[in-house]
Amino acid sequence: MLIHGDDVRKEHYKKGTTIFYEGDPGDAMFIVESGSVVILKALEGESIRLATLGDGELFGEMAIIDGANRMASAVAEEDSVLLRIPRETLEAKIAAYDPFLQALIKIFINNLRNVHQAYVKRPRSMRDHVNAMSFHITGLWGALKIIEDAGVRDDVREHLKTMDTVIKKVEGILKDHGDPRRDVIIGSEPSRW
Repeated sequence: MLIHGDDVRKEHYKKGTTIFYEGDPGDAMFIVESGSVVILKALEGESIRLATLGDGELFGEMAIIDGANRMASAVAEEDSVLLRIPRETLEAKIAAYDPFLQALIKIFINNLRNVHQAYVKRPRSMRDHVNAMSFHITGLWGALKIIEDAGVRDDVREHLKTMDTVIKKVEGILKDHGDPRRDVIIGSEPSRW
């Protein structure tokens, strides 16, 4: 193992035990020695499974490296033995790196957080689904530029106009519709033809 010493300890978790909760400060990272751990994200009353980790896999390091709170919860999916590596140990290891590598690690973690945020912003509400359709239609308008056949391009353009009109009608119908789910997708740009 790359990290060792008196500060690294084995911890035993029974199936169903929460190792840490989403929003907790990061005080340690973990390596699965045996068993399995599931990473869960709470969103709109649902528990979304982000990953299942097994022997030798690492988790919980991001909150230590960037100082942000835990972005998800970790739960023992079966009886598990984990190696707990305290924040101070990882920070000491990173501090020994060249400053360029330290910055690079932080950039990688920030990129991972951004990808994670994009992933969990899947359509939830009715408005989200309509906005997602509108977004994709806007993308199709841009893609028309690469179609060389003018006849095909004109035909697609007419269908996109129809789709855009239908989506606007659906938006109007749903405008006053109460949806208990929170919007997570920002509206798209208007179509251009």
